[in-house]
Amino acid sequence: MRKIFFVFPFLTVLFLMSCTAEQKSIVPVLASATVGASVKEQITKELPTQTATMPAFVELTATETVMPSPVALTLDPTYLNLPTNIPTATLDPSLILLRIVSPGPMSKVVSPIEFIAHISPDYTGTTSIELIGEDGVDLYRKIFKTYSNIGYYTRVDEKIEYQINGAAEIARLQISTFDGNGRLKALNSVRLLLQSVGENVFTPPYAVQDRTLLRTPVLGDEVKGGKLSVTGEFQPANNLPVALELIDAAGKVLGSRLLQLGPGNDQYQQFITDIPYLVTKRTPVLLVIRQEDDRMDGLAYLYTLQLVISP
Repeated sequence: MRKIFFVFPFLTVLFLMSCTAEQKSIVPVLASATVGASVKEQITKELPTQTATMPAFVELTATETVMPSPVALTLDPTYLNLPTNIPTATLDPSLILLRIVSPGPMSKVVSPIEFIAHISPDYTGTTSIELIGEDGVDLYRKIFKTYSNIGYYTRVDEKIEYQINGAAEIARLQISTFDGNGRLKALNSVRLLLQSVGENVFTPPYAVQDRTLLRTPVLGDEVKGGKLSVTGEFQPANNLPVALELIDAAGKVLGSRLLQLGPGNDQYQQFITDIPYLVTKRTPVLLVIRQEDDRMDGLAYLYTLQLVISP
C-alpha cells in the first residue's frame, strides 16, 4: 500500500507537468497568429497611402517625356517665313520701238508689197528697209531718213517690188534704224512667202507690243561697279539664244552675255542676268538685246537702250 501511495503522487506530478508543457507550446502559435493578423491589417491600412502618391509619380514622368517643346525652339526662324510677292515696276508692252503693221507674219504676197511700219520718236533717223531672200540675197533695199514726231510714232509707207526665179520662196522683210554713230538702234522683221503670181493672203500683224519688256535698267541710268544687272521679260522670235551687249560710241563691245530661253511660243519669259564690263572712265553705251534669224543669215530682232556705265 505504501508503494502505491508513493507512485500515485508521482504520476500526478508528471501529469501536471505535461499539461503545463502543452500550454507553453500553444502560446507561440496563438502569438504568431495574432502578429500575422496585425501585419495584414497594417499593410491594408498603408496601401491607400501608397496609391495616393502614384499620381505625382506619373505626372513627373509625363513632364519629362514631352519632347516637342525643346525641339521647336531649335528651329531656324527663317524656315518659317512664307514667300511674299515683291512689287515690281509696271511693264508697258505698248512701248514698241519698231512695229510692222502690214503685212503680218507668213503672209502670202505678190509684188508689190504694201509695207507699213511705225517708228518710236526716240528711234527715228537713218532708216533701212530690206527684203532678203532665203539664199541671203537682197531682193529690195532702201535707205532714207525719218524724223521724230514728239509724242507720236512716225509712219512709214512703202511699196516693195521684187522678182524671184521660182514660183515661191521664203523671205525676211525687215526695217531698221541707225544712230548718228552708225550703230544699229532698232530692228524688227517678219517672214513672208513670196509668190511670183497669185493673190495676196494677209495674216494679222504681231500684237502691238515689243518683244523686250525691261524692269531694270531704265533709259539714262548710270551704272557703277563693273556689272550691269538686267531684269525683265522677253518674247523669243525663235529658239536661238538671245545676246545682250554693251556697245560704246565707236561700236566696241564692252560687255556681253548670252541667254538661252525656252522655246519661242509667243509667250513672254522672265529673265535675270548680269553683264560684266570693264571701263576706266564714265562711258555712254547702248544696251543691245538681239536675236538671230534661225532660217537665214542676219537678225530677226534688235532692241537698244541708252545708258552710262562707270568704273
